[in-house]
Amino acid sequence: MTGRSMIAKLRISAVLFSIILSGCVATGGPEPVNEGDAVRSYLELARGYVQQGLTENAVKPINRALEIQPRSADAYGMLGLVYQLQGEASLAEESFKKALSLNSDSSEIHNNFGVFLFSQNRLADAYREFEKAAEDVRYGSRSRAYENLGLVALRQGRSSLAAEHFDKALKLNSNLPRASLELAAILEEQGRFREAWQSYQVFTRLSRQNERSLKLGIRLARNNGDQDAAASYSLQLGRLFPSSTGEGVRSRSGYEY
Repeated sequence: MTGRSMIAKLRISAVLFSIILSGCVATGGPEPVNEGDAVRSYLELARGYVQQGLTENAVKPINRALEIQPRSADAYGMLGLVYQLQGEASLAEESFKKALSLNSDSSEIHNNFGVFLFSQNRLADAYREFEKAAEDVRYGSRSRAYENLGLVALRQGRSSLAAEHFDKALKLNSNLPRASLELAAILEEQGRFREAWQSYQVFTRLSRQNERSLKLGIRLARNNGDQDAAASYSLQLGRLFPSSTGEGVRSRSGYEY
C-alpha cells in the first residue's frame, strides 16, 4: 500500500470514527447518528479497497453499511460489483437484482449490472440494462452507458447501430478513447475514410497505442494519403509488437481494447 492510499484510508476511517462517536457530547446525552453519512462512508471505504484490488476486504464495510440500512440499494449494488470481481457470478447477479428491487431508478446500478451481464455474454440482457441507464438524462455517466450500448451492438454484429451509440457517447463526452477507436474502425469498414481518420486522431490524443490501433492507423493513414503517418505507425508496430503478423490486417476479433 502506498503512502497516499494509506493516508486516504486513514482519512476515511477517521470519518467513520467521528460519525460513530458524534453523539458523545459533554452533556452525556448521545445525539442520533446520521445513518446516511455512515453508510456512505462505509461504502467509500469499500470502494477504496476495490480500487486497490482488495475485494475481500471490501465485504466487511459493505456488510456494516447493510447493518445500518438493510434496504440500501447502493450497498447491494457495491456488493454485486465485489462479487463480480471475485468471480462469484451467482452472488453478483443476486446482489444486483436485490439492489434494483430496492431502487429500480438507479442508473448507476443498471449500468453496472449491464457490465456484469456483458461479461457473462448475456448480450440482450446487458443491452436492456445499458438502455435504461442511457435514457436517464440526469445520469452523470450517461456517455459511458451509450459507449457500453455500442460495445454490445458491436458484439451482436450490428455495426451501424453501434456507430450511432458511439457517436452519441462522444457528443456527451469527447474524451472517450474506446468509443473513438471503435467508431473509427466502423467508419473505415463503411468506406468513410476521412471521418474514420478524424475519429482515430481523437483516439491517439487520448490513449496509448496497441497492436490493433496501430494497424488501423496504418490503413487509415494510407487511405487518407498521409504516408509519413503510415510509416511512423509501421515503425511503432514493429518496435512495440515485433511478432505482429502483417501490417494493417483487419481483425474483427480485436474488439477487446
